[in-house]
Amino acid sequence: MKFASWMGMGAALAAMLAACGDDNTGTTTLPGTTTDVATSGETTTTASTTDTPTTDTPTTEGSATDSSATTDLSTSSGPGSTTDVSSTGTPGVCGDAIVDDGEECDDGNQDDTDVCTALCKNAICGDSLVILGVEECDDGNQDDTDACTNACKNAICGDMIVGPGEMCDDGNMVDTDDCTNMCAPADCGDSVVQEGVEECDDGNADDTDACLATCLNAKCGDMAIQAGVEDCDDGNMVNDDACSNMCKAPKCGDMIKQMGEECDDGNMADTDACLNSCKNAKCGDTIVQMGVEECDDGNMVDTDMCINTCKTAKCGDGKVQMGVEQCDDGNMVDNDACSNTCKSAAKIVFVTSTLQTGNMGGLAGADAICAARATAGGLAGTYKAWLSTDQVNGTPATRFTQAAVPYVKVNGVKVANNWADLIDGTLLSPIDVTELNGPAPQGNVGCPQGNPTVWTATNANGTLSNALSTCTNWTSVANGSLWGRTTVMDTGWTAWCSGGTCSWTAPIYCFQQ
Repeated sequence: MKFASWMGMGAALAAMLAACGDDNTGTTTLPGTTTDVATSGETTTTASTTDTPTTDTPTTEGSATDSSATTDLSTSSGPGSTTDVSSTGTPGVCGDAIVDDGEECDDGNQDDTDVCTALCKNAICGDSLVILGVEECDDGNQDDTDACTNACKNAICGDMIVGPGEMCDDGNMVDTDDCTNMCAPADCGDSVVQEGVEECDDGNADDTDACLATCLNAKCGDMAIQAGVEDCDDGNMVNDDACSNMCKAPKCGDMIKQMGEECDDGNMADTDACLNSCKNAKCGDTIVQMGVEECDDGNMVDTDMCINTCKTAKCGDGKVQMGVEQCDDGNMVDNDACSNTCKSAAKIVFVTSTLQTGNMGGLAGADAICAARATAGGLAGTYKAWLSTDQVNGTPATRFTQAAVPYVKVNGVKVANNWADLIDGTLLSPIDVTELNGPAPQGNVGCPQGNPTVWTATNANGTLSNALSTCTNWTSVANGSLWGRTTVMDTGWTAWCSGGTCSWTAPIYCFQQ
């Protein structure tokens, strides 16, 4: 109806134009149109811009218009479409549901999201129009790496196209290959264990847990200390350094002999050859070694219940047990100076284990030294010093008990058979053993120096040698003296050298009374 109406209006327009004659400069305006008449005799009619839809009307043959004139009526036939009406025939209109020449399709609607566009073109991927139910997107380009692929699909991880924000896309859901399911290259620390490459991956850089920052399983020797499992980890296989091959800190009892340890048997038995302190068991360590020692009192005192060889003291061991034995000559000869019960009828003589100057506090002070040393050696009885003064009864010959029994050393070895034998100028054995049954000490007496000397100021017969040799009766370090020698058996045992100074140091002889 609309098209026929417009055709009638075109005929009326043509008649009016014919009535105008040759006046080419005139212009006649019809309601709803504007007609421009050019000097060439052509007439152009253009629909006005009103709300009423317009239709292009072809030139009508036989009208009053110049036969050479052409009338163009261009009218929009619908959104997105323009139809040119020529003198050759009836034009097609996009949107009339009829596929005309030049149209690929015509579904009679203006919906750009179905398979036929408003331009009567078949919808295709890449036309910038999204077909509902078919396309997810359509950005109108052939860029396969943006948010919309060339297949008009939204770019996603796993589509085998490296899209925005992706570093790789292998198109699979295998999370343990080179490209993860997040389309990122597999990397140590991404919490995904890459097969054949990583042993573990806990997603952190903590080197103290079960998985290292290198994605290797933690183990002893990897130089990383595993918390709660390892004490240390020095990365080597040296077992006796500061960290064992089990990654444990060294300690006594781990069966590894470390520097500073003498042994390590890995047990807590303190009575075997290796102590709990990882020291070799030995006599004097206060621990009785089973099957080896009888006792161990931890000291070097040879006169108590446990001698220095860690044997229980007994008569015949050559050690005089303090408070128990009077003598011990180490033999089972019962008719010598020391009986088989370590009882003695003899008198004990010893050289002190201590050194002193010539100022000993007089004879009384010297006798006190002998008494103290006898007590230290566990020797019973009264002892006096073999020293002389210029005082009355100030010599051994005048103040000693002149025994009729033998004089013996603490080890039971006889020195003299009796007093007469003692002072005859020759001893049976040198007096070279201390109250502790040890060797005589050496002072700094220089006549000549280097020999074990002893204070005496006494002749071999027990008398005063010289009043000037007594260090002022053993109360001064001034002047000189007379010394004996502990290693000889002739008269030199008591009168070997003289002179020097009383400030030198030497031991003294002590005799049981």
